Amino acid sequence: MRERLAGFQKRMGKLYIPFVLILLSVFLFLIMFNSVKPKELKIQLYQVANETIRAQRTVEDTAKTEENRLLAAEAVSPVYSYNTDLNDIQTGKIHLLFATVGEVNKLAEEQYQEKLAKEKEAVDSKKKENETATNPAPSVTHLTPEEKNNLFNEKMTTIDDTAKTFIQALPQWAILDLLDAPESTAKQLESATVELVSDVMSEPVKLDELSKKKQEAVARLDYWDLAAKYQRIATLIIDNTVVENNVYNKQATENQREEASANVQPALILQGQVIVQEGHVIDSNAIHQLKLLGLLDNKSSYQMIYGLLLLILAQTSILFYLGKSKKDSLKKQGHEITLYALTMISALLVLKGLSLVQNAGISNVSLLYPAALAPMLLTAFISRRYGIVSNGFLAAFSIFMFKENAGTNFSIVLALFYLLSGMMGTMITRKRIANQFWNTFIWTTLFNALFISSLILYLNMSYFTKETLFMVIFALGGGILSYFLAVVLSPYVEVIFEDNAVLRLMELENPNSPLLKELITKAPGTYHHSLMVANLSANAVGAIGGDSLFARVACYYHDVGKLRHSLFFVENLSSGMENPHDLLTPFESRDIIFGHVSEGIKMLEEANMPQTIIDICAQHHGTTLMKFFYVKAKELDADVKESEFRYPGPKPQTKEAAVISIADSAEAAIRSMSKPTKETIEKFVRQLINGRIIDGQFDECSISIKELKIVEQSICEGLNGTFHSRIEYPKPQEKDQPVGE
Repeated sequence: MRERLAGFQKRMGKLYIPFVLILLSVFLFLIMFNSVKPKELKIQLYQVANETIRAQRTVEDTAKTEENRLLAAEAVSPVYSYNTDLNDIQTGKIHLLFATVGEVNKLAEEQYQEKLAKEKEAVDSKKKENETATNPAPSVTHLTPEEKNNLFNEKMTTIDDTAKTFIQALPQWAILDLLDAPESTAKQLESATVELVSDVMSEPVKLDELSKKKQEAVARLDYWDLAAKYQRIATLIIDNTVVENNVYNKQATENQREEASANVQPALILQGQVIVQEGHVIDSNAIHQLKLLGLLDNKSSYQMIYGLLLLILAQTSILFYLGKSKKDSLKKQGHEITLYALTMISALLVLKGLSLVQNAGISNVSLLYPAALAPMLLTAFISRRYGIVSNGFLAAFSIFMFKENAGTNFSIVLALFYLLSGMMGTMITRKRIANQFWNTFIWTTLFNALFISSLILYLNMSYFTKETLFMVIFALGGGILSYFLAVVLSPYVEVIFEDNAVLRLMELENPNSPLLKELITKAPGTYHHSLMVANLSANAVGAIGGDSLFARVACYYHDVGKLRHSLFFVENLSSGMENPHDLLTPFESRDIIFGHVSEGIKMLEEANMPQTIIDICAQHHGTTLMKFFYVKAKELDADVKESEFRYPGPKPQTKEAAVISIADSAEAAIRSMSKPTKETIEKFVRQLINGRIIDGQFDECSISIKELKIVEQSICEGLNGTFHSRIEYPKPQEKDQPVGE
């Protein structure tokens, strides 16, 4: 599968990444299309609905809004203005009436006394003239009612018009009776009417209450012990002074009605709102709403589709830019985009399945979705950035997937839960997921329970119910599924996208694999050497936290190039056999020894071996000096350059390659010693590593001095001596430290 994918990518070249992105976009759209495609409904009024219909978008019902505004305006009570000053004004009119009556009576009495005095003066004068005259009876009389009325009318000309209108409204007989009434009676009548009118007018009186209020005031006249005629006068006064003081304010009422109408919110049909419930009769209001939504005509809304297309386009653009910004090789970018595409398509298919199950009636089952799975895999196999991108878009796609719940709180809460849960999947490190059990398990399960608990409280749901219990169980189940599916799927993802796939390495370490079988048969010494180097390297790599399984398997194949000329390598010579290099010049021997690297690379490539194992074969000697044949060549030709006897490299690029290069040289050198001791082994390994450092062999990898110390200790502990004969290296001059073959 991996080889086919690599071959297809090689044939496509630069078009491969755009091709995968387009293919991904098409697949994602097809998976979600059924959830967002518009539906044309054929339903009739008063028909029983055979499905639940929800609003696919938010629209305003303008007719309903206008109706609500009219109802709000009509509901406003009329505004009345209470005139508190009317009490004083109306009682003031009564006081003015009785004051006028009193003044008229006083004026009439003054006129009477003045006439009486004049008449007495005339009588006294006549009496002086005629002493015998007797005092005649006075002929001056009090003013007649008509005369008093005339005086009263004259007095009326001096008062204001409002009071004049009130007084003129009283009949003439009432005025005459008031003018003729005793002063005490007038005062009693004034007090009674003022008190009764004031009591009524001190409270708001509307027009429709006026008659009732007057009757109540008149009824209280019985408590004042007035004569019948004066009660009639008091009744007239009350009837003319008790007036409406709580007046309808048309302008204020209109203003309040306009304000109430303006405050009415638009009548919205919200996205996700149930328009028709399955099994219910479709009424005229439902038909009206369906028409507004465009579900009864041929102009169904495509906004949901456009939104999904824009979201998919955004994802494609981000992925393209993300690949370009990393500046990796086209091959690596292609692998990353392919893994992302397969992961997203698989995740969307699972999400689609859960949406179908939930729509079938199993509520909250969507919480079982392993939201952290895709981000976890992408973080582990590519980078955290890809994990974050996938997490965000999966949460966004879920809103379209669960469109049936669109507009409801639950759909937003569900997307938020996916986002938070998926974010936990990006918290892992770029190591094998199975090797970080507790860390990953806590990220994906414990925090899921906290997230869903918080969201349950947000939804204002009772926490101790069967429904919420299942929500928590589903959420925990989704986290557990995320972890265990990641563990199960990781080896298979590695096989397709990783050179160091566990399953692939386990297959390659089998001695029955073609190259190892050939190595065992044709170069048993090399095979045994490879096993020894594998043990040394695996232990040392594991000690510094590297991939020990990869180091072991890479060592099995690092010398397969020796199969081409197996007898030219000492470990493959039988006891007593003559060394073929004795028959060759140092330059010919050099080319054969160098050839085991280039031939090994070629053989591994032909066998479709992982590139990382091929790299180990190319790097396990780095650019070290082939000292044995260099010294011999120097003896023949003093002008020989050292560079001519250095391996072509490259130098070790990884920690594993550096460790293998040390272990390979150390095992070969110690094997060539006649009687190696612990001290000699430790001294040689230390000199070997120091020589490699001085020679700059570890300049291109990230191994540290501290890690080299650990490697030195591990290799020294693993070397127990060797029994195979090997040529001892000639002693270099003091300035040259031994660095191995």
